[in-house]
Amino acid sequence: MNEEMKLISKELLKGAKMLSKHCEKCGYPLLEKNGRIYCVVCESISKKSTNKDIKLKKYDNIELSNNMNRIINNKIIYLIDKLEKEDEVSRIKEIGEAIYILLKIKDKL
Repeated sequence: MNEEMKLISKELLKGAKMLSKHCEKCGYPLLEKNGRIYCVVCESISKKSTNKDIKLKKYDNIELSNNMNRIINNKIIYLIDKLEKEDEVSRIKEIGEAIYILLKIKDKL
């Protein structure tokens, strides 16, 4: 039996009820006990994380965000160059939509 199933089994033995809903992060079933709905798998993972792990994850997210911004900027510049040279209306529309989508993604970062 894998580690996740052992965690779920222990919670069930402690009186938790397994729900038909699943965790959005890991996909394992959610549990309910004393009116509290939770994912024992994700909670176990977060308890095992150290401050060092959390700091590294934050750094990774910042680095990932910076890389994504750089890539999106490069793609926007590339598409603008293509747009300037394009004469076909359907291609102009496609390129414009792609630029629009990239700009929306960039705003969310």
